[in-house]
Formats: sequence, structure tokens, C-alpha cells
Amino acid sequence: MSQMNTDETGFNGHWTKAQLYIALGNALHTVARLGIDCTPMEGVDAELIGELFKDELDGYVCDVALAMGYHKEGEDYNHGLPKSRLPASDVITVI
Repeated sequence: MSQMNTDETGFNGHWTKAQLYIALGNALHTVARLGIDCTPMEGVDAELIGELFKDELDGYVCDVALAMGYHKEGEDYNHGLPKSRLPASDVITVI
């Protein structure tokens, strides 16, 4: 499938980045089921990460990162509070 999404220069980064989100979604789900806090981060400094982890990345480019860890008990005022949402009628305007 990647060959069908590769341009004349051999670049298929747009397709592979889209495929990454399938794995990222599975990782987020699995980590949450294990009771570990996590958040995905786009806009990471790919060049800096490439320099710091050049041996591990072996030429690959880091477009997204996943931070994982545990919240510090008693210091996260937001942890455990129910999500609050505005009513849909306050957020959505039908034109």
C-alpha cells in the first residue's frame, strides 16, 4: 500500500504519518487501560529530536511524541473531576 502512496522522489511521508495515527490511537487506548496518564504532542522539534536520538531513529523522522507518566497524587486539581461541556446549542451555529 505504501508504494501506491509514494511520489516520484520516493517520498511517502504524508501516507505514513496518517498511518501513524492508527498506532497512536491504539497506544493511547492501551496505556489508558493500564492506568497510565498520557498525551500525544504534535509540533515537536523534529530536527532536535533527530539529533538527540539519531541512533535510535536510524534515519526516521519524529513527527509526533507521546508523553506518558503518572500524575502526582494531591497536586493535580483537575484529576478526577468530571468533564464539563457547554450545551451544544451554545457551541454550534447552524447556517
